[in-house]
Amino acid sequence: MPYFKSQEEMFDIFRSFFEAIASNPAIGPDFHKSKLIVRFQVHDPDGLMTINCRDVPPAGKYFSFTLGETGVKPDLTLMSSADFNHEFWLGKANVIQALFGGKVSADGNIALATKIVPFLKPVFDLYPRILRQLGREDLIIS
Repeated sequence: MPYFKSQEEMFDIFRSFFEAIASNPAIGPDFHKSKLIVRFQVHDPDGLMTINCRDVPPAGKYFSFTLGETGVKPDLTLMSSADFNHEFWLGKANVIQALFGGKVSADGNIALATKIVPFLKPVFDLYPRILRQLGREDLIIS
């Protein structure tokens, strides 16, 4: 059974999560320095989520993000199930193993993604905190 019942539910959670990262002074600046545009294209439910660390972010933010279609061209698109994406942000799934195992496919320069790997650990800690704040403890897996 999928973690998310609908695109709307998934987007509500990721809106809060990306907002928290984008405004976090301990995490956001590292994303901004990467100058990457990364898109997550997921299925079950379908959705596009794009993090834009290149363009000037909104006031008080270190990057912008779009949930849904956007004309911004990503440097890297990672395609997976929404369930894999959820498990990844919980720190429960390894994207490199998933790429080799076929659970994730990529379009663009995957080597560019190494720019963000060093500062993902605090993000993996933040995602379950956001789920708790939203009353979605049911989505936290051990």
